[in-house]
Amino acid sequence: MRIRSNNVRAAFIFEELERANQIYGTSFHSPHEGYAVMLEEMDELFEEIKKKNPDKDKLMEEAVQIGAMAIKFIQSLEHWPWLDLKMSAHELKCLQCRYAVLTADKLAELESDPCLSCNKLCQWKP
Repeated sequence: MRIRSNNVRAAFIFEELERANQIYGTSFHSPHEGYAVMLEEMDELFEEIKKKNPDKDKLMEEAVQIGAMAIKFIQSLEHWPWLDLKMSAHELKCLQCRYAVLTADKLAELESDPCLSCNKLCQWKP
């Protein structure tokens, strides 16, 4: 009977993953984003844990969300091909999101970082 109960609980994680994927897409844009989302969910769980009388349903909900985001992180590894890149000294990439790999010649041709979101956040320069 316990195994069945655990399978039902595991199903909650996959249902949450499906729900989140429909709203936010099927992969994180970067490991940084995945970590941030999981950290936010962990913080929400911890906030509930610290309460004088934590709500069991809320604890379950937050734990399910953490599980779903952990699975999403694992699935996202396939969508980050730059993790396997071995860059030579003349190649450059944005260290914030690693969105693009550019040679020094290409970057000079563009005259700026093509990753505007990171450029605004971290003022990336080669």
